[in-house]
Amino acid sequence: MICSIKKDFLKDTVNNLVTEIDLKRTAKSKNVEKYVARTFNTIDVQMDLTDEEFKDFFIHFFQNNPDYKNVMVVLWDGSAQKAVYDPYGLSHETWVDTVYNNAGTFSAYRVAMHGKYRYFLGVTKDYTESLVKTDILNTIRGVQFAGNSFIRVNEVMNDKGGENYAVCRINTEMPELEGTYLSTNTTDSEGDYPNKKELDGINKKGEIFYSYYVEQKNSKEAAKTMVYSKRYQNYNWVISMGIYLDDLNPYLNQIDRESNQMVSRLTYTLVLLFALILAVSLSSISLIENLYHRNSRKQMESEMNLDSLTGAATRRNGVKELTRAFHKFKQIGTGPGIMMCDLDHFKSINDKYGHSAGDRVLSLFVSEMKLFLRSSDMVIRWGGDEFVFLLQGLREEAAMDFCRKFILKVSELRIGDIKEELSVTVSVGITFFKDTDEDYIQAINRADEGLYQSKGKGRNSASVII
Repeated sequence: MICSIKKDFLKDTVNNLVTEIDLKRTAKSKNVEKYVARTFNTIDVQMDLTDEEFKDFFIHFFQNNPDYKNVMVVLWDGSAQKAVYDPYGLSHETWVDTVYNNAGTFSAYRVAMHGKYRYFLGVTKDYTESLVKTDILNTIRGVQFAGNSFIRVNEVMNDKGGENYAVCRINTEMPELEGTYLSTNTTDSEGDYPNKKELDGINKKGEIFYSYYVEQKNSKEAAKTMVYSKRYQNYNWVISMGIYLDDLNPYLNQIDRESNQMVSRLTYTLVLLFALILAVSLSSISLIENLYHRNSRKQMESEMNLDSLTGAATRRNGVKELTRAFHKFKQIGTGPGIMMCDLDHFKSINDKYGHSAGDRVLSLFVSEMKLFLRSSDMVIRWGGDEFVFLLQGLREEAAMDFCRKFILKVSELRIGDIKEELSVTVSVGITFFKDTDEDYIQAINRADEGLYQSKGKGRNSASVII
């Protein structure tokens, strides 16, 4: 039972990381599109310049403005049919070839002209993806779990295995291995080949549960681990999470101790009883143990469903509730309001006052919002300082009014006992299930889009997307 729960925990955590990557990729693409549009608009306002003035402005702008160093550009002279400014070597024989051969490698770009000059500017897909990878790897490094749990991210370069078949990107258990190359010929302390076992399972089914032995840092004895690995195809990553099976021993030992104590107390009495009473007593013991195991499991599941810091529902539990609410919506046509928010400039609180202060802000925010909401509503910690709210019975026409009250309530919070009294604000996006939705994720994406619209408005605001 305990191993089954731990397996669910490992798998759900990895799947949540995969979902987080997809959400970050979508958000980053939108941010890059806005960045390119803002750059284009900055150039576009100079259209009243003469051709030569525009040429000098364009070159000077990108040579001397570090804010736009990641924008790749080409300035093309239509009269001379050649590039007059091409710092990245993007130009080809003709302007059409230049645009055609580069467009597919950019996540966002703009093409325009000024007199005899044409210009191309944009941000490449590789650069955009590198931002996402850096962001998600930093997020993984910041994740903490109780016990000896660990997360690894390996980037596979050769699906056939062998020497240097992959490189380690993240290893929270042994960070000194990050950046090193891996081999399927590597053995564990028992002579098994864990890297080969993982790669074979990933190639066959895309995911695998497996075990291997590893020497612990503070012990000469080898410890057995249980690992779940899954391929993220877009980056050719293998994302893994594992635990040491020795961590399960306290649960097992506690059950053994309490069971043995119960048996010891009953033994003397059972010996003196008649055979019928003995049979009844043994049945009672069996019933008691079953009830104990059931209650232990319920308690363990309850602890796993609540975020230990804030008391909000975990993302794993939230996904289950969102799925249940979506199925109910498909059956009867009504569902909750789905609101996503995060605390504005939360990173600056951690940077200035420390993570303990940030933890207190999150904990107070959740406890106060639970008092503000109805008992039927649900608060989910989606990740970091980002939260999702399920608002039962909220009507679409009342959504914006509710968001205003919610934002006002948050702005009234005061967090003391740090160095100075703090106040916080939130950016909010809210939506509802639609008949055209295929699953709850589409509604979450709309709420996330509303959240980013609110950030674009200057934060401390709400956006409703129906």
